[in-house]
Amino acid sequence: MDWRFIFSFVLAVLLIVCCACGGRLYNVAPLPSNTTPLPPTNSSTGFNISAKALDGDLSLERFDANLPLAGVIAVDVQLANQTSATVNSASLKFELRDANGKPLKPLTPKNALKRVMRFYGNSFYRIDARQRTIESYEATGLPLASAISSQEERRGVLFFETGRGTIRLDGLTLSISGGTSPMSIKLN
Repeated sequence: MDWRFIFSFVLAVLLIVCCACGGRLYNVAPLPSNTTPLPPTNSSTGFNISAKALDGDLSLERFDANLPLAGVIAVDVQLANQTSATVNSASLKFELRDANGKPLKPLTPKNALKRVMRFYGNSFYRIDARQRTIESYEATGLPLASAISSQEERRGVLFFETGRGTIRLDGLTLSISGGTSPMSIKLN
């Protein structure tokens, strides 16, 4: 057998694999600016919360993957503190319930990406490409590490686990507690 042919073939395959696995696994779009508001949800307390579940088409636009099919529900959340007091964001608790009232498990951005990668069969990739994709997912997450000062707005995505192959996101309810008063928002 011709060793030069085998060596050339192996080298060509390695070059193709290395080139194909660079960059990011998924192109995650940055968060829309606060000038692009979500549908308003008024609160008589002055702490307003708006939210929208990202269906398959919206998740394809934002995350380059159909998250509901992969078993992940992404909820775009916007917080607006119109009160004169600071709101402790660490005390806010978000719970998503399906149409039957069953609570869905929250996911970290990293775990949401793991579910997406498992669904799409991403088992061969460069470590730096995965790390950049994790950083992109975390950058879209709702920042709750610091208090929300008066007149401040924040926007980000919360991830929740659902069954694989989910097509419709009807009947979802996001409940928020730990703020000035508990709130529930019907999504979509």
